Amino acid sequence: MRNRHPYRRTVLAAAGTVSVIVALLALKPDRDPALARAGGPGTPSTAAVSPAPPSSPSPSPASAKPSRSTGRASAEPSPSPSASRTTAPPPARTGTAPETTTAPPATRSVTGDTVRTAHGPVQVRITLTGSRITAAAALQSPTGDPRTEQISSTAIPRLNQDTLAAQSADIDTVSGATYTSDGYRQSLQSALDRAGL
Repeated sequence: MRNRHPYRRTVLAAAGTVSVIVALLALKPDRDPALARAGGPGTPSTAAVSPAPPSSPSPSPASAKPSRSTGRASAEPSPSPSASRTTAPPPARTGTAPETTTAPPATRSVTGDTVRTAHGPVQVRITLTGSRITAAAALQSPTGDPRTEQISSTAIPRLNQDTLAAQSADIDTVSGATYTSDGYRQSLQSALDRAGL
C-alpha cells in the first residue's frame, strides 16, 4: 500500500512547502523593520532606501523677480512689506488747527487811581492789547479856571503820546504842567499795576 502511491507523499510535501512559503510571503512586511523604526508607520520601503536628491532652495518671490532676464513681471506679484510702507499714502490729518496756532491777544482797558493834585484830580485809563499799551487817555484832568484848563489841554495829549512811546510810566514832565504831569504818572502807574505790568 505504501508503494502504490510513492509520489503522493512527495506532492503533499511540495504542496505544504509552497503553502508555507506563500504564507510567509503574505505575512512579510512591505518594508525593512530597521527602516520602519526610522521612518515611522506607513513609510514605503522605497522611500527609505532611495532618498530623493537634495533640491536647491527655492528663491522667495521677492528675490526671484529681479533675477528674470525677460523683465516681465509675474502674473500675481506679492508686494514686500517694505514696498507697501513706501507706497502707502500718509494718513489724513484730522482735528482742529495745529497747537502752534494761537488766538489773537485780548484787548482790555484798565483804569488807574484818581490822584489829587494842587489844581485838581487826574485819572488815567489805558487800553492794552496783550501786554502792549495801545491807547491812553485822561478821564479826569485839572479844571476850574481858564489857565488850568489851558495847561491841561496842552499837557494831557503830550502825556498820552509819551505813554505810548515809553510803554511805561517812565515819562517826562511837561514844561509848565508839573502838578498835572506828576498826577498823570501816578494814576498811570496804578493802572499798569492793576494790569500786571
